[in-house]
Amino acid sequence: MALATALLAGCATRPAETPPADPPALLDAAISLADDPTCPRIAHIEVRKSERRLVARCNPGPAVVMKVALGREPVGAKTSKGDHRTPEGNYVVSGPATRNRFHRFIPIDYPSRRDADVALASGAITAAEHSRIVARRAHDRSPPQDTALGGGLGLHGEGPRWQGESAGIDWTLGCIAVRDHEIDFLAQRVKVGTPVWIVP
Repeated sequence: MALATALLAGCATRPAETPPADPPALLDAAISLADDPTCPRIAHIEVRKSERRLVARCNPGPAVVMKVALGREPVGAKTSKGDHRTPEGNYVVSGPATRNRFHRFIPIDYPSRRDADVALASGAITAAEHSRIVARRAHDRSPPQDTALGGGLGLHGEGPRWQGESAGIDWTLGCIAVRDHEIDFLAQRVKVGTPVWIVP
């Protein structure tokens, strides 16, 4: 999704590219944002696409669960620019939150090395594009955003145009949308390098 924000280079050290062996399960009981007295920072975020839910694990503190909207083609991993799909895999927050037309945007470091490997094997990207992605990630820098895999992805709010829509429809071009006050909550508590796990 092309947003008017650039991902920053020089990100924090990233976790392993392979998904965690046992990602945390969703909590059935979670506090609401209004009742949250103790969430000084978020240790990691998990997005469960099939459930349209985001779980932010506070450290210390409980988990906060939010309803999300996904890309307009919600089933399946992102495989190319313009496919309107939300990626699946392990990512990290790759830059600070910025203001934009969707209220606020938190970038993630898509595409991952795994995204690049799968795309090269399927012929979705060229060997040169694959090499660029691998080289940037090997030097702990944000991956290029102009390959055939697309870029400019992350978490954002709704802004005036989509106010209240995220609870009912998938409307983004591939990003993960929550309500404006929820993206503010996340933006205040994540940092560059915070893991973001996106699972089917």
